[in-house]
Amino acid sequence: MLRIDDLRLDPARRTVTRGGEKIDLTPREFALLDYFMRNPGRVLTRTMIAEHVWDYSFDTSTNVIDVYVNYLRKKVDAGREPKLLHTMRGVGYVLKAG
Repeated sequence: MLRIDDLRLDPARRTVTRGGEKIDLTPREFALLDYFMRNPGRVLTRTMIAEHVWDYSFDTSTNVIDVYVNYLRKKVDAGREPKLLHTMRGVGYVLKAG
């Protein structure tokens, strides 16, 4: 079980909850959140995310990483406090509590 604040991810059951509420994720969103939760507080660059979640070299002309982080943010952070997914301008993203 991976935990950050009130966010829980169970890799064995492939379930995610926040504040006790179940969050439905696509397989790619789940893989992205799993990567974030295994690296709490660490700034993850788009290249790192592409290599670990998509298993390919990062194409700087695509915004697929940003799109999926936005999907994840809407499901994990929308209407909840504290926000857990943070953008580090010009660098990447970080998952951290408060």
